[in-house]
Amino acid sequence: MLRMDLAYISSATELLTIEHPHFGRIHPPGFLKTTIGTFIGTSRKAVAIADYSSGNRQTIAVQIDPRNFMVTIASSFVLVTLEEGASKHPVIHKTWKMVGQRKGEGVTEFFGTVSTYIDSDGLKWEHRFERPPDEDELIGFGSNGEEILIITLESFSPTTVPDVSGVIVTPPA
Repeated sequence: MLRMDLAYISSATELLTIEHPHFGRIHPPGFLKTTIGTFIGTSRKAVAIADYSSGNRQTIAVQIDPRNFMVTIASSFVLVTLEEGASKHPVIHKTWKMVGQRKGEGVTEFFGTVSTYIDSDGLKWEHRFERPPDEDELIGFGSNGEEILIITLESFSPTTVPDVSGVIVTPPA
């Protein structure tokens, strides 16, 4: 695998060849689980993707609109696809297992719900949701326990992500 500057990624192929603990990891759970999970899981577009694996915040694929990344979170897997033209290419597809869920009541630095998962490579993920006015997030942790991948998900209210203009998504009628 190649070590690349994630800000200059321009295609799914490049994301699949980089040395990163999350991107380019394809461990699908199988056709049936993927099909069922896609229907009952949560699928949303990203509004921002930040990587901290180098020790500094880096925006992934600066020239690609983050909304071209679709994130599907199901009970048995996570799938991140990148839309290129008329097709979508998986750039992360990992089986995982939920190992915990907590509500933010009584926690001063957080509110909402956090589901914690361990993926097929033994890495920890957290899905933070039900946090208005803050956005939902999918966070990937490195082997040292540090947040290294933060995917902010599209919400139904204006975003407060720095450098991203307000996004309002209207539910389908």
